[in-house]
Amino acid sequence: MSETATSIHIAGAGLVGLSLALALKSRGIAVTLSERGPDPATTNGPDERHLALAERSAQFLASLGLKRFFEEHGEVIARIHVSSAGEFGVTRLVAHDQGLKRFGVVVPARKLLLALRDAAAQPGIELRFGDGVTSAEDSETDIAATTATGSRIHSRLLVIADGAESSLRSASGIDAEVFDYEQDAVVAAIDTERAANGEAFERLLRNGLVALLPQRGTRAGVVFVQPRERASELMALGDDDYLSELQTTFGYRLGRLRRIGPRVRWPLRRVMAQALIAPRRVVIGNAAQSVHPIGAQGLNLGLRDVADLVDSLGHDPGDADALARYALQRMPDRLGVCRQTHLLALGTQLRSPLAALARSAALAAADRLLPLRDHLTLRGMGWGGAAV
Repeated sequence: MSETATSIHIAGAGLVGLSLALALKSRGIAVTLSERGPDPATTNGPDERHLALAERSAQFLASLGLKRFFEEHGEVIARIHVSSAGEFGVTRLVAHDQGLKRFGVVVPARKLLLALRDAAAQPGIELRFGDGVTSAEDSETDIAATTATGSRIHSRLLVIADGAESSLRSASGIDAEVFDYEQDAVVAAIDTERAANGEAFERLLRNGLVALLPQRGTRAGVVFVQPRERASELMALGDDDYLSELQTTFGYRLGRLRRIGPRVRWPLRRVMAQALIAPRRVVIGNAAQSVHPIGAQGLNLGLRDVADLVDSLGHDPGDADALARYALQRMPDRLGVCRQTHLLALGTQLRSPLAALARSAALAAADRLLPLRDHLTLRGMGWGGAAV
């Protein structure tokens, strides 16, 4: 068994884990990442997800060396259109009207992952793909993690960033509350007849939602959320029939929808870790909280985990008091976003006339009341309701 040492050990080299590694390296901290899956640079699996990065997230990632990536692959979110099918309420947000250049940026998920992986291939960051952490033992001064290949890696802090189904979270004695929405998200990339020109759409349905995220030109990413049985039916359709279903649901705001790419299906569950810390361990990203995609807050919340964690670390990254302060600092943001997305997701499933009226009234109010609109805009951009 080989024995090595590092300052901070990150279990999970996804979008959040890689972002944390880059942020720590920028502070001169040595990092090891252990990922149970293969190196994304050597695989080419389908991932048609498009990510709506809030402005704070985009600025944070650009500061880690991804500015050129956003220039090449990012599409600005300049307008947001939220509607509810069959109801009168509509919310329209326009960045320019609120004195902003943009609300955020849309990027293809796989391209962002590869950009982060390439950026992390530098001295001071050890990447160990196909060698995930299987167990860990803490002492007063360090934590020793054992990996799938039998290596033993000592660090001052183990960061658990291995996803919503985190085995390390459970092994650390941290329970998670799980709520199954009994819905799946069917994700694909499409072409539209007319370019979205920086406008993102979210259409609330009685049994889910459809969101369209703009890319450059006439390309766009689409998320179609439906009950699980209906999602199975949609996945079984041919491309033309699926586009017809999508067109009927979304409408003709961008003309005809066409040229759909591979469809990928994701089950939707809300997973909330009951604690963020354990001795010399901290849980971040989807391992800490996995939320419904309504409002596109999942990755943005994880990146705020990263930024706040880096800012909270002292001479001893695993210091119990510092970790406790981090957990306390993150509580309002994570609980607020998780509660908001959960209630919105449940609200789309209410079919009574009173619920429909409430949805319409809420959308109309957000469209017309400037203080409410500004609050929603700032929260959506990642500032938690107050500009900084």
